[in-house]
Amino acid sequence: MPAKVYPSDTSELALDGAQARERDVLLQLQAQLPDNYTIYHGIHWSRIEHGLTVTGRIQFLVLGPSGIVYSILMKTGLMKVDQGRVVKQLGEQRQDVFNALAEQSALLNQKFRLQHQGHLRVEPIFYCPDFTVPDPGGLTVNAERVVDARHKDELAALIQTIDITADLFSSHSNPKAIHSFLCNELNLVPEVGALSQAAETLVTRLSHGLEQWVSRLNFEPFRLRVTGTAGSGKSQLAFSELQRNHGLKARTLYVCYNRPLSSHMAQQVREAGLMGAVVFNFHALCDRMLRDAGLDVDYASPGVFGRLAEQVLATPLDKRWVFGSIVVDEGQDFDQSWLPVLQRCAHSGTRWLWLEDPIQNLYAKPAVSLPGWVSLHTPMNYRNPKRVVQALQLVQREFNFESPLPLDIEAACPLEGLPLEFFEYDNDESLLSQTAKAITACLRHGFTRDKIAVLSMRGHEKSKILAQASLGPHSLRHFTGRYDDNGSQVFTEGNVHAESVYRFKGQAAQAVVVTELAFSEFNEADFRKLFVAMTRAKLLLVLVGHSDTLQRLRRAVFA
Repeated sequence: MPAKVYPSDTSELALDGAQARERDVLLQLQAQLPDNYTIYHGIHWSRIEHGLTVTGRIQFLVLGPSGIVYSILMKTGLMKVDQGRVVKQLGEQRQDVFNALAEQSALLNQKFRLQHQGHLRVEPIFYCPDFTVPDPGGLTVNAERVVDARHKDELAALIQTIDITADLFSSHSNPKAIHSFLCNELNLVPEVGALSQAAETLVTRLSHGLEQWVSRLNFEPFRLRVTGTAGSGKSQLAFSELQRNHGLKARTLYVCYNRPLSSHMAQQVREAGLMGAVVFNFHALCDRMLRDAGLDVDYASPGVFGRLAEQVLATPLDKRWVFGSIVVDEGQDFDQSWLPVLQRCAHSGTRWLWLEDPIQNLYAKPAVSLPGWVSLHTPMNYRNPKRVVQALQLVQREFNFESPLPLDIEAACPLEGLPLEFFEYDNDESLLSQTAKAITACLRHGFTRDKIAVLSMRGHEKSKILAQASLGPHSLRHFTGRYDDNGSQVFTEGNVHAESVYRFKGQAAQAVVVTELAFSEFNEADFRKLFVAMTRAKLLLVLVGHSDTLQRLRRAVFA
């Protein structure tokens, strides 16, 4: 079994230059080290910004079974040796490689000592696969910790040799505590909206990202409204809040509008063992409250969903429905009349976090009024590659709405992404064949079927795509309408996920095929749906549209 890697999902990284070299070394270490080693890598963050707790100068941290942490600094290209020190010229600046290693090792040890009152043994390793150190014996550091071009394939072997021969009493004896420490320092959290392998897929949060902004706020009562664009980290912030409250032993209610999103969040909560966290979509919350009070809900009655909130407000509730913290996700989809239901779940000191994105308001609902709340706004999009964000900006600029819709979004992802692709259809038959070709195009780029999502711009009732069991050679994975005993969705056995854009809100996939794009009149409602659909793509976006609609979109993107 290969070594474990954090963040674990590296297949989406379309990298070049030094980034590609780092990924090659990462995959080499993963293959050559056994499964009792864990590799923490900096590829995800090193091109984003410089203020991270563990800086981008150290590309890899490796935790061995002995509890030793190997801090690996990789430098490619030519360098100089000056009085026993290796120097890398970076523009007009000279970087002392050994100083960088020493600073990073000292910082990690200091933070570990403060948090765990223990000693963290850090072994620095300098890896220079393109450069031969002329006299390793004359260096100011242990020559055995320098792996140059002559021994570039022996990096993993050196780590194992040190680990096997280490004095175990001089290192920390609890690798689990060190793993927890490193995950915390690297700000690794599960990506709630991941389409597959949700428990293993990790993302790195920026040091100045949404979660850290919120963690530094302190006011009473804590009632915070966060307006953030797609991909700004709202769902990750929600999960972080659940983690925080778990540590404080505070009961938390998480409520969203979308049932698939609540199912994903509930799965994450179960896997993380967050006791005291209760997850519902709003209507399921009302249903559970009423049933808990001994009342049955007649779903055959017309307008039943519209009356659920009124029924809850008229029903005495047990005290266990009062929580110390309430997180509302997808707040743009909530009705004003739902707020009193949530307020019944709070006491005067309850901590509130309301998360929303007005542009993703697909149901034309007016914003919920929250007078007296503190507001935080962020336009930063960390999920989507630059090409997707730029395409959205160009499309929005091309279409002149009667009431211009402000598109406040900034590309913060370090990846350029792959060029957008377009497939055109004229009738239902060509719709099916062109969508199948779009899936094949994703496979040609190297995406596996479980990393592809096909999103219809129509609802389940009207969609031609979602009525199919397969498209060409590709079987489709559909939601069956049923849930298992844990409340998770039950799907068909297909291998390519197919869903409506409405039900896929809050989720994401590496490659997204947006199909059934046919707008007779391109208005704000159409743009909102397109915005939600396009911002689901983490690397590749493919548009399958009717000829009239697609030609206009293509003109906008390539203007």
